[in-house]
Amino acid sequence: MERRTWLGAAASIALGAGASMGSGVAVAAPSRRDRSMAVEAVQAPAWRNEGDERVPLEPGDTVTTREDVETGEGAAMVLALPEGSVIRLGEKTHLQVQRFEATAPAIGETQVRTELKLVDGVFRYTTSAISKVIGQRQANLQVRTATIGIRGTDFWSMTDAVHDAACMFEGSIDLQTRDQGNFALDKPTAFWARFFDQPVRPVGTATPDELAKFLGSTELKPGRGVAVAGGRWRVVAGTFRAFSEADALAKRLARLGYAAKPAARKAGVEVRINHFATRADAQAVLDRLAQSSGVTGGRVALSAA
Repeated sequence: MERRTWLGAAASIALGAGASMGSGVAVAAPSRRDRSMAVEAVQAPAWRNEGDERVPLEPGDTVTTREDVETGEGAAMVLALPEGSVIRLGEKTHLQVQRFEATAPAIGETQVRTELKLVDGVFRYTTSAISKVIGQRQANLQVRTATIGIRGTDFWSMTDAVHDAACMFEGSIDLQTRDQGNFALDKPTAFWARFFDQPVRPVGTATPDELAKFLGSTELKPGRGVAVAGGRWRVVAGTFRAFSEADALAKRLARLGYAAKPAARKAGVEVRINHFATRADAQAVLDRLAQSSGVTGGRVALSAA
């Protein structure tokens, strides 16, 4: 298979995978939830920063203007926008939501305006087939040396202390760069990178290995701690007679990026982390906490329907 043909097929697969989560988002006149980005899935540790407070995230939480989100090592997150687009964040990522507005200019339509800043990490933005029809968006993503204009597309971007980069999967993005002027990425697998300590490089094409790496960097890892809305498995990190003991453990786990909560039961007060997609996801988190945080005597359980 020729290189361009392979890349085109891979980009089509990437688009299908990206549109699968979020393509069924119902759109109506914006409610309080609809004026925010919703956490659709999370692989902890992950937090929302509210001023000086760091709050662990779980499915169903929302993120809006002047809030930051962060993921830790081995983590990932999926954020659903009210017009149907989806943002994926990979591990060790810090995203600032500088502005987020959602309005309903007409029945059955949703308009989103947002300004985002990728401080560190990896980011993917996907516009579903439905959102292309009923959604309108004016979105910009700022990295260290460029601002990326998003109009309805599927692309990947990253920034770290060494370089900025962006790769196009489908559609187009406009780049306003510090060192290369303004231009567009409008072909599948078009790739831009700016290494800060090197001369400017022209826009190129991602190799198959690069493309696979980009796609994998923002994906959730099934069986390794994925929590989703409606997930029925939970971790019971401990059971205590005194609420104060349970609360202390819940707060310690929350600082580590896990949305742990005390829950009173007949046998005592449990410390629960909810919403895991499968038993394997819950067990992976329990094993991780036992190894890294000294949590002993925990178990996984299936929640009631």
